[in-house]
Amino acid sequence: MPTRSPELLAPAGGPAPFAAALAAGADAIYMGMGSFNARRKAENFTYEAFEAACRTAHLAGARVYVTLNIVIKDREMADALELVRRCSRLGADAFIIQDWGLFAEVRRLMPSIETHISTQANIHDARGVAWCEAAGADRVTLSRELSIDEIAAIHEACPAIDLEVFAHGSICFSYSGICLLSSFCQAGRSANRGMCAQPCRLPYELLDEDGRVISAPGRGRPLCPRDTCTTDLLPRLVDTGAAALKLEGRMKAADYVYAVTDVYRRELDDALAGREPGRDERAGRARQLKRCFNRDFTHAYQDGRSDDDMMSYERSNNRGEVVGSVAGFRAHDPLTKGERMRAQIKGPAGVASLALDAPVGTGDLLELRDDADPDTFLTTLARRDAAAGELLDVEVPRPVVTGWRVRVIRSQEAIDRADAVLKRTVPRKRAVDVRVLARLGE
Repeated sequence: MPTRSPELLAPAGGPAPFAAALAAGADAIYMGMGSFNARRKAENFTYEAFEAACRTAHLAGARVYVTLNIVIKDREMADALELVRRCSRLGADAFIIQDWGLFAEVRRLMPSIETHISTQANIHDARGVAWCEAAGADRVTLSRELSIDEIAAIHEACPAIDLEVFAHGSICFSYSGICLLSSFCQAGRSANRGMCAQPCRLPYELLDEDGRVISAPGRGRPLCPRDTCTTDLLPRLVDTGAAALKLEGRMKAADYVYAVTDVYRRELDDALAGREPGRDERAGRARQLKRCFNRDFTHAYQDGRSDDDMMSYERSNNRGEVVGSVAGFRAHDPLTKGERMRAQIKGPAGVASLALDAPVGTGDLLELRDDADPDTFLTTLARRDAAAGELLDVEVPRPVVTGWRVRVIRSQEAIDRADAVLKRTVPRKRAVDVRVLARLGE
């Protein structure tokens, strides 16, 4: 068992996800400021919002880290250093840095500032970690391709420096996210400059030297990994000695951040206390994660593998949770000229009966998809609560076929929980010990 509890580090792409992460129990939150971060398309923070977020986090006992996880050009160095200086004065606890020149200048000019080496720096062995420690870094975020055994070996070789490891979220196809594909495909939208266009998620064909398609069947997206999920491995990750468990998702909405952070908070607390959650609790947590955005889950890297088990060849969008299948379809008679015209093209609208294997809630967004042809699908809303084993009728704009798979791809319950958090005056309260000495007449 480690000598201290690992920090649960959650993402925030803006004030709403920040409040969600704090309310769900994050020990620390990382966020972007300005344009020197790998998620420039996120909402990020103004200086005023950042100062308020730091104050709120510190009152709750949480820390705040600023990401500067891109390469910095010479002409940008002065502005990047000014951002560090200003954010430090406004309450930042540490800075996550990729660029070695920026790191060296921060250490030289502001040696009291806490510095973390970004995963983008591709530190993947004990020698690299020892070099960072000697250079003055306080923490190293290891490459997410490392196995649990490799993480433990690095900690054993370098026990004096904090190690941060990824526990949940999207995986980049390239090692440590150092990718040039977006720059090549999307007119300079560099992943190393915070503008990744995610071309790895697109369909591709593999051609031979004569231009013939030789793609393997069922591998339309050969560069698209699944998402990491380590809930089943959390006790082992804790035992590696890692100082922080990182949840990916600075582009995700508040309901995602709240749901994922909440599950990992409970999982981590159980692991540290040696508790084993009951079957219903375990199933509920798994369902909560599945009903967040996911491309299906894997922990292949943590197992020391990189194989088909970690790839999402069929699709790159949200898979949600499979909750049943289409049991039947009843067509409506077209009533208007527009409905008759649409029916001639796509078939009549109607009602699909869904046989449920898992519960569905009012307002859940459901996806009905043909597994034999993954590009054929439609979405609809659940208009009532329904339990596992029930038939649920939903309106659909065109015919669907018996056997199509049904998924929940957006949970209304998760949205409602996050909305309730955002309405709180204080996202999270902190326990305090108070001693009062009272004397009569004073």
